[in-house]
Amino acid sequence: MRTLPRQRASKRNSVVLTDPDGWALADFRVPGELTELVSDLLWAGGVAAIEETQVDGAVVLRTSVDPSVASAVLALHPAVTVSDVWVSSSVADTWRQHASPTRITGDVWLVPAWLEPPVTATSIMIEPYDMFGLGNHPTTVLALRSALAVGGEGFSVLDVGSGSGVLSVALAVLRGCRCTATDIAPQARRALMENAALNEVVGLVQWSDDLSGAAPSSHWLVVANILAPVLRDLAGDLQRACAPGGRIILSGMREDQVEGVVSCYTSCTPASYDETDGWVAVTLLRA
Repeated sequence: MRTLPRQRASKRNSVVLTDPDGWALADFRVPGELTELVSDLLWAGGVAAIEETQVDGAVVLRTSVDPSVASAVLALHPAVTVSDVWVSSSVADTWRQHASPTRITGDVWLVPAWLEPPVTATSIMIEPYDMFGLGNHPTTVLALRSALAVGGEGFSVLDVGSGSGVLSVALAVLRGCRCTATDIAPQARRALMENAALNEVVGLVQWSDDLSGAAPSSHWLVVANILAPVLRDLAGDLQRACAPGGRIILSGMREDQVEGVVSCYTSCTPASYDETDGWVAVTLLRA
């Protein structure tokens, strides 16, 4: 989900998808009540990812953004401050030393590709490259748990905001689903296909450059694990892509954002909710 930093992580053979030196980011310190407004402005400005954290009572939004967009945000909201931060690959790579498997449900685990899987577990091996983590963020766990609850053998799935392909690969492995993934980050395609190969489901996973490639009513299950402003913006596209009687799973929302997001999905009825650590996933029934 777009609340995780874009990690510059090297694979065990030191292959990386992008420049290994590091990258320049901007930290926007935002009063809590302005978080959603500022996030909307950043997404509109073309950012590829936003990390949202709580620091000393304020919200910090970390992203890579054009200076002109940052200037526009500051002009509109004087209470917002911004600072530059450089994250080197040598620092980013240290997270791998502390990575551990993540339990989804029952004996299903997401396992970093460089670790040994738990004994007797059903393990999905994930190499995140420089994408959006290992699937251990609560929003990804919620999205996958919800998808496993409704996804059946051979179902057609659209995975929007796929990142490193955790959801598509897991649903292909565990449910035999035929998954189409899409993400605005160009390196997501390679991450998806290499994780599909790692888990031997290349034949069940494919890439789409954008949502325009999804024919109307072409997917029984649509999963979107993205921040709330984007879930609202994509409501029309996600509903069009979902077949009547199908399911749309929305994850990436805080509790106070759920009502505003769900209200945009006018052709759907909420079927179930799941929550952890203040994050919520909603499963919608497409009328």
